[in-house]
Amino acid sequence: MRSLLFIAIFSISLLSGCAKNDNKDKEPLVQCDDVVSRGYLNVLSINLLFKEIEMREQRLKAVAEFAEKTPVDVILLQEVVGGSLVHTENSAEDLQKELRARKRDYDLYTAFEIGLPGVIGVANAILSRCEIDFRTTRRLPHATELNFRGHDIKLPRNVMMTRINVPQSSKLNIYNTHLCAACTADQLDAQLDVMLPFISELEASFPSNNFTILGGDFNIDRFRTDPFVERPFYDRIVSAGFIDAYAQNRSLDNLCANPEQADAHCTVGVSSLDAGGSARRIDYIFMNTEKRLRESRVVFNTLIDPDQTSVSDHAGVFVSVTLP
Repeated sequence: MRSLLFIAIFSISLLSGCAKNDNKDKEPLVQCDDVVSRGYLNVLSINLLFKEIEMREQRLKAVAEFAEKTPVDVILLQEVVGGSLVHTENSAEDLQKELRARKRDYDLYTAFEIGLPGVIGVANAILSRCEIDFRTTRRLPHATELNFRGHDIKLPRNVMMTRINVPQSSKLNIYNTHLCAACTADQLDAQLDVMLPFISELEASFPSNNFTILGGDFNIDRFRTDPFVERPFYDRIVSAGFIDAYAQNRSLDNLCANPEQADAHCTVGVSSLDAGGSARRIDYIFMNTEKRLRESRVVFNTLIDPDQTSVSDHAGVFVSVTLP
């Protein structure tokens, strides 16, 4: 069984950098004219917890309800899943269908990382109410970290980029990633060594004032020191020209600083679906200018509101930004 597993992993790894356009047969996209008229864009990042299957439909409905009511224009997803073991071809497509049932049409781009062909695959995805007119993905270095039903699987994480078209306004670059968990400092460093130059090289082809957003599950906690100090990795992202959107107008040293006492700023350790462990802030939305932020908050955090729905073992990060 183990040899078959490695053969399957090797074969799928040849394709793991590939991504697909998930809207070949979709209905004509409803343009995001309301985004233009209001002059700002709302963005949500959420890790969907690939292992939880039984309540996934209800969890996706809760995300769709939040996106409908807020409203959310761009959704960054991590731990999208597909395959026979998880009873869906693509959980991002499931969310897209749920949103469409609520008359909220989103363009979708999914970038699968790795898995067992036809059995299980894990992906990142971006849903956008504004048309995605360019997309690309860069594979990140491997790190042994994923365990599913007794199998340790190497995940070549990825960083994905979409350029969204806001009608009669501007085009924005949106990046989404999920960096390694339970990996070594060297492995995390290696992933940043690929991700940050990838973004820099792409951005060099656009005007210097191009508005850029980078979000996702970074698995970086500024306060954690065991098994290694993680703050330098956060600092590397900031030094690359990004601003922690949620931290604007807030003291960084007061945001989920105590792992024994979760607060309203934590994104892990605040959900009834959390398997346990320390409270941490590891989910972020960065952007390349501080002048654009209108609002930022952590959502799906049952610590601050027990009536909220737990949609994952992570809370989500929501920001609202003024358009250029």
